[in-house]
Amino acid sequence: MSNDQFKRLDPKMVAAKKQEGVVSLFVYGLICLALLYCTFQWNWPMWIFVVATCLSIVSAPFDIYFVPRWTYQRWRYCISETSIQIEKGIFFKRKILIPMGKIQHVDAKQGPILKKYGLSTVILSTAAGSHEIPGLAEETADSIRKEIEKHARLDDEQV
Repeated sequence: MSNDQFKRLDPKMVAAKKQEGVVSLFVYGLICLALLYCTFQWNWPMWIFVVATCLSIVSAPFDIYFVPRWTYQRWRYCISETSIQIEKGIFFKRKILIPMGKIQHVDAKQGPILKKYGLSTVILSTAAGSHEIPGLAEETADSIRKEIEKHARLDDEQV
C-alpha cells in the first residue's frame, strides 16, 4: 500500500495529548510534594526530592509539546479488504499488519479527555493480542468498526 492510502489520526489528538501531559505533570507535582513531606517527616535524603523534581521539570516540554506533535505526525493506519496496517513510533518505528481474518473483536473506548474532544480509540483484538488506533473522531471510529465488521464477515463466509 502506498503512503497516500494511509490515514492520519484526528488533529484534535494533539490537544488531547497535551491535556494528558498536563495531567501527568500535575501527578508528578503531587509525587514531588509527597517526597518533600517524606524528606522532612522521616529525614529522607534531599537528593531524592531534587532528582524527582528535576525529572518532572525536564519532562514538561516533552509531555506537553513534543510527544503530542510527534504522535500525530508518526501515527498512520490503512484499512483494506484483506488487512489493517498500522505505522507508529517516535524513536523506533513499528509497522503492524493485521490480517482481516484474524480479528476476533473490535471495540471503541473513550476516556474523559478523549470524550471532551469527541475522540475515540478503536481496539482490534486477535488471538495474539490487541492493537489500538487512538485519536479518531467518534464518527470515524464507528465507520471503521462497521467497515472491519463487513470485511471480517466476508472472510468468515469465504472459509
